[in-house]
Amino acid sequence: MLTRSLRALLLPPTQTDPPPAATEDKKLPWLLFWLGWSLLTSAIYWVLGSHSYLRIQDNADFNIPLRITAARDILDYGLTFWQPKFSGGMPALLHPQVDSFLIDGLPYLMFPAWAVYGFVMWLQRFLAGYFTFRLCREILKFDPTAALFSGMAFSLYFWNVQDAKLVEALGLPAVALTFLWFERILALPARRGMVLALLLGLLTGLVAQSVIYTFFIMMGLPFWFLIVRATRLSQGWSRFATFGLGITLAEAPQLLALMTYSPSTTRGQTTLFEIPVPSLADMTQHLWTILGWATLPQNALYWGVFILGMVVARGEKTWAWRLLAISLLSGVGSELGHWLQSSLPRIMPPSRGNLLDFNQFFIFLGPLLGGAGLHLARRQAHACAKPVRALIILATGIALVMPLVGWKEITRKLLHRLSTDNYAVHFENPVMQRLGALSRQETTPFRVASVGTWPPTIASASGGRIYPAVANAYGLESVDGYFRLHSARYHRFWRRVVAKSLTAYPALQDRTLKWYYLFKQPEERFAARAPLVLEDWFNPELLSLANTRFLISQWPLRHPALTLWHEPKAELAAGKAWEALRLREKIWRALQRDMPHNALYVYENQAVLPRLLLPESVRIFDDHTALLDAMAQTNAPDLARTAFLEARDFPQWTPQNPPRLTPGEATFTRYTPDRLEVTTRSPGNALLILTNAFDPYWRVTVNGAPGAIQPVNHAFQGIVLPAGENRLVLDYHPPYRLTP
Repeated sequence: MLTRSLRALLLPPTQTDPPPAATEDKKLPWLLFWLGWSLLTSAIYWVLGSHSYLRIQDNADFNIPLRITAARDILDYGLTFWQPKFSGGMPALLHPQVDSFLIDGLPYLMFPAWAVYGFVMWLQRFLAGYFTFRLCREILKFDPTAALFSGMAFSLYFWNVQDAKLVEALGLPAVALTFLWFERILALPARRGMVLALLLGLLTGLVAQSVIYTFFIMMGLPFWFLIVRATRLSQGWSRFATFGLGITLAEAPQLLALMTYSPSTTRGQTTLFEIPVPSLADMTQHLWTILGWATLPQNALYWGVFILGMVVARGEKTWAWRLLAISLLSGVGSELGHWLQSSLPRIMPPSRGNLLDFNQFFIFLGPLLGGAGLHLARRQAHACAKPVRALIILATGIALVMPLVGWKEITRKLLHRLSTDNYAVHFENPVMQRLGALSRQETTPFRVASVGTWPPTIASASGGRIYPAVANAYGLESVDGYFRLHSARYHRFWRRVVAKSLTAYPALQDRTLKWYYLFKQPEERFAARAPLVLEDWFNPELLSLANTRFLISQWPLRHPALTLWHEPKAELAAGKAWEALRLREKIWRALQRDMPHNALYVYENQAVLPRLLLPESVRIFDDHTALLDAMAQTNAPDLARTAFLEARDFPQWTPQNPPRLTPGEATFTRYTPDRLEVTTRSPGNALLILTNAFDPYWRVTVNGAPGAIQPVNHAFQGIVLPAGENRLVLDYHPPYRLTP
């Protein structure tokens, strides 16, 4: 039976076989095959539980911490609250935990994050493989072997450690499912088709990332049917529009948050069309890069099989040319989309990704091109000479074996990384858990900073490195962060914090300007764990102003205000012993879940300033550049005693007529993400500084009467107060919040 199955897959169909259009596959056996295939290819992500592999780039460095944090807060505070844990604070609705909510939000509220991650990795591979297979069989009319190859190939995406990503949710992996369903929708009567298109749009918006996928699919779906399926848009424009309306309705909360918050972000401050139109030479070079996609081997296979099929086939090539056309157009569209995304931030500044990321078409169409070539070659094999027929059989065997080889290579590389790139290593670190428990026990809030972080790379993954967002998963508030929509005020403040790093490391200068991440990238020489002089890279005084009480580092730090809170002697010894093991011994220990934790130094900053300050004097500046420069040259005690103001924010005060302020006491009586209650006492008029990120939609009442929150120290909140005892209530109330 196995021999017959292999012969059926490898040998071309005979001329007496019915054409694919007339053959109805037995769906249950194929369904069982794809369930088994997806379980096999995703096993490394779930079989070891919390010690399973965790893809670092786009996941452990940012997305999973957001979801873990949301699971703690979202049930208590809803979707529209202010989230203080990320980089001084920002609207929670901007975070991915409320985008693609049904798959990337809701499950994290009910199950451990590692289990949800493993489930998503499995579901992505199942949807990508099974529905690509069905699309090829039922719509493109591939023979079963060609459809099998396309499904297996797409379920592995890149066949290397880039692989499928959590941020893609059920967008790109389910693109074949969307095309397949829309085929049915276009065949229905107009009214019924529009209703189902609306429902499909709503579902897509709830299971796919808006800034990565939904913009693409709203544009890509008509392109697919216009170019590949040769469907007249007049036949389906109402359904396409209704589908887009459904996505828009599902994404409406986040779109409202983006439109409300984005103008005050760094992206929102970008000058319109400041990015030049790429030259033809640049676009050609970039297109060649996309077509080669870092010279991944499967692209050569796709194109080789496609060319073989086009050479052998005598007819029925029109649809194949259409697949090729949309694939090439997607490469050009990706470049134009990237330029639009960079040049039109005021219209719709995304948190990441391209607005019209047609590169996703190329990722999907590669396996389809390979399957198309295989189908064409196999259909014409009996009319070819024996050497050509032998070549086709060989190509079929290579095509079917290559995904298995690719999966084996992925698994081998991921097993090699399992000791450092797993959920337990990043999110069950005992030292970080202790620090998180301390933050929950303390009555006053504090922040932490990550020292020695740098951008993740696919090639190196984490290697035991830490990232700012990891602290958030332990319930800690961070002063730095990994997000692309930081407040412009806070971002300018952060650039003063890391000014020396930007000067010493030009690559970081470009990255913070282009991507707006808030981290520091050290020189490689620190990998030797030589003591790092803090003031050579950070401004410790500004860190203290931002209420940074603890610094988490991969290296020992040196600064007079720092005291060692945890020294990783045991972790360093365990790590050294681990490195001495052979690869297979490491894999065996990993399978037994016996791996060392990251060696993290934790320092307490004795010069940290409290979150609430009542300064005794002010300095007034005409612009924020001079203000921030002055702050960067001031020590922590003077920062506590002085408020740095811009003249336009406090027109009632001038350098010639400064206010008379009196210091006093300020304490929190309640501190939650969406509501703060503060009591102050001062013998005279006062100015309260709250070092949370300034946002115009925070409201305050002072002794029951409405007050005003104005920017102080450029990035933070300030409230002018009368003499005596004052009771303040601050709450976050953006325009899209429905509650009073």
